[in-house]
Amino acid sequence: MFAFRYAQDPLDYFVLLVITLIVVVISLVLHELAHGLVAKWNGDYTAKYAGRLTLNPLKHIDPIGFLMMMLVGFGYAKPVPVNPNNFRHYRRGMVTVAIAGVIVNLIIAFIGALGLCLMNLAFNHALIDGASAAAVKVCWYLLQFFGKLVTLNLCLLFFNILPIFPLDGFRVIEAFTRYNNRFCAFMRVNGRYILYGLVGLSFIVSTAMENFANIPSWFGYLDVLGTYLKFFSSHLYNWFTQFWGLMVPIY
Repeated sequence: MFAFRYAQDPLDYFVLLVITLIVVVISLVLHELAHGLVAKWNGDYTAKYAGRLTLNPLKHIDPIGFLMMMLVGFGYAKPVPVNPNNFRHYRRGMVTVAIAGVIVNLIIAFIGALGLCLMNLAFNHALIDGASAAAVKVCWYLLQFFGKLVTLNLCLLFFNILPIFPLDGFRVIEAFTRYNNRFCAFMRVNGRYILYGLVGLSFIVSTAMENFANIPSWFGYLDVLGTYLKFFSSHLYNWFTQFWGLMVPIY
């Protein structure tokens, strides 16, 4: 959808599609790898023995989660197998493993914002200095890459901190409550269906808003998940770019 929205010709569509694929793979693989590495540091080698401590995307990509990521901008990878009984310190292990993925997404977004500012500078210079059309186009593609990298990782961050099973936010809550806690018990049974409902609603509302001109603006707020992600991601996006903008001039 990103490629289709911004492409001006078939070449643009192909390059933007490849950019999206690369960004999705980087974001999901590093997120899951972080879970496995931190679990290992806490004494659990389950992910290592399962062959998940690798950068090979085929080991981490879940087909449905990957398709969701490509279509609606948020999805999931195959969860890294973790056995909390192997942790040297149970609660510390649960919390650090749970937050490892979103911390990596935060770091990627922060560094990606620097790349975005640098490429914005290069793109503006290419336009002002009368660079060749090919050079300008390459700068524009790299600008799209870093912009997508920041946006997607921030969406992954705020999506995964939701306290809904089986997301990382739920794991943090689970670490500080009893196993038979009513909220946790409810989420273990219904969490996936809640997520599917939120994602489905988001897709329906956003599709309707893009294709029907007469729909009132308030209808977009029915997309609870999308509104939440857009609000927090856009604010952090702006903070990151403003921070790097203090050191990287726009022109």
